[in-house]
Amino acid sequence: MGQVLIRKISDETLKSYRALARERGTSLEAELRDIIEAHRPLIKKPAAQLRQMSEKALALRPPGAPLGSDSTLIVREDRDTQHGKWVDDAGR
Repeated sequence: MGQVLIRKISDETLKSYRALARERGTSLEAELRDIIEAHRPLIKKPAAQLRQMSEKALALRPPGAPLGSDSTLIVREDRDTQHGKWVDDAGR
């Protein structure tokens, strides 16, 4: 695993992270590692790889199966109810 040394962090910032680590029962290092891991940037996959993944996923469908679902019934039910709770014409 790699290591990194970060210089010139304000004392107040370090104090805040130390307090957070103490509250959570972890070390400052573990707290900062978790924060860095949680905010890791996404790496975009090349278009060819995405296309290949899509083709593999589509190959799992039974032959002749529709590509998507028809949401008409779901939209109608939501429209005609209070989000799934049937009501009468008076709105009760």
